[in-house]
Amino acid sequence: MRCVNVSESKVKKAISVRFDPVEYANYSAMVENAGVAVSDGLRYLVTEKLQQAEGADMKKFHISFDFRWKERDVAFPEHIGNMLVTVTPPRELSVDFLQRLIFVIPEFWDDSGSGLKETFRIDSAYFHRVTAEPHHRISAKASRNVLSFHLLKSRWRAAIFDYGSGYKEGELEDRIRSAVTSHFTQTIRLYLIDHLPASRVLPEELFNEMMSFRDESTLDQMMALG
Repeated sequence: MRCVNVSESKVKKAISVRFDPVEYANYSAMVENAGVAVSDGLRYLVTEKLQQAEGADMKKFHISFDFRWKERDVAFPEHIGNMLVTVTPPRELSVDFLQRLIFVIPEFWDDSGSGLKETFRIDSAYFHRVTAEPHHRISAKASRNVLSFHLLKSRWRAAIFDYGSGYKEGELEDRIRSAVTSHFTQTIRLYLIDHLPASRVLPEELFNEMMSFRDESTLDQMMALG
């Protein structure tokens, strides 16, 4: 991989970007032969994508949340509730294709004074999880559950776990709603401007194979919060 540092006096933040060496050679030859510096070309790409994102048609996009809190039990005292998220796609994204987009569960880490601590988390029901390579995502901070998931019938069922956060139910709802809404919104926006990595979309063949193991007639019952 070729590592390129984009750092100039006019740039407020310097970053290091890794490129495939062949792709980098082809790109640098293309822009430099046109009299454009590689760093300028990359900045133009960022500006172009931001402009496309601003103009993306998100009309009719809607996301709703249903939270159900439960009494703590002896077996799983951290499991304090469940939620069901329902998504209506924007008009430029079909309902069928929405089910193939791969989303990533937001994580909630707070500074405890002695380092970052995961005070609460949300976790997908097993039937939403995406575990196939190269599509699955796992936490970089905690060696545990898979973070990647996809919707079923435009819905996502997840459990809520609390590890002594001290937050009230309303505060947890606000933090979860904000993070999840932002993630769904920006993931869909990236897809609409052709900027979502291919690994974040389930190939149709793989999606059909995954669905073949699920009984669609029981999905409503499986996702019901009770």
